Amino acid sequence: MASPTTVPGHAQLPPVPPRVQNMLRQCGPGLPPLRERVRDVLRDWIAVGRLTPGMRLFEQDLAVALGISRVPVREAIRLLEAEGYVTVRGRQVRVRALDPASVAHLFDVCETLEALAARQAAEQITPAGALRLREVLELGRTRLATGGFPISDGGNMALHEEISRLAGNEVLDGVLAPLRGRVQFLLRHGSEHDRIETEHAAIAAAIANGDPELAAELSAAHMRATRREVLADLPW
Repeated sequence: MASPTTVPGHAQLPPVPPRVQNMLRQCGPGLPPLRERVRDVLRDWIAVGRLTPGMRLFEQDLAVALGISRVPVREAIRLLEAEGYVTVRGRQVRVRALDPASVAHLFDVCETLEALAARQAAEQITPAGALRLREVLELGRTRLATGGFPISDGGNMALHEEISRLAGNEVLDGVLAPLRGRVQFLLRHGSEHDRIETEHAAIAAAIANGDPELAAELSAAHMRATRREVLADLPW
């Protein structure tokens, strides 16, 4: 792994593995635009807490760390601003520090959209889809049983992402994807693994049984419980 990138007077950036730099240098048909690939890398860093709330980001630092020019970094920052991950004030870019009201608003939206995704997944469930839900659940249980941290390592979002795929609603999935990243960011220190696994199992069962109303109700309740955890645990 590459060593951390340090610029005198600036915050230290996370180490950038060569594979990430190589991925960003690739070009050709079929690849997402570079600005979107850079956005995805920075969004992941924010989601797992490698870029912390309030941290100031400098285009040149990021460009050097990622091994690319400043233009796609600037474009990626604009995408992150639109998604709510950073704030831009003049030439200052900072990782967004969410206040309680902003967190509540985020979960209000997620509660509605996750319930919709669960409802639509239950309406369209197939035996193959039900099997995939069981596989995702089992993977989460295995991570938990072997000492992993499904919340912070991204396993928590795997079931939600699978539900979106089963719903087959590309518009809904496109809206939910960045919101889930923000929830993952807020849950990076979460500890309610058992609650989340239990609630995931109930949601998956309702979807597999083709019960849209119950799936939506359980999904909404799951987001409300997660909201309470986040608001209780964050140091405001």
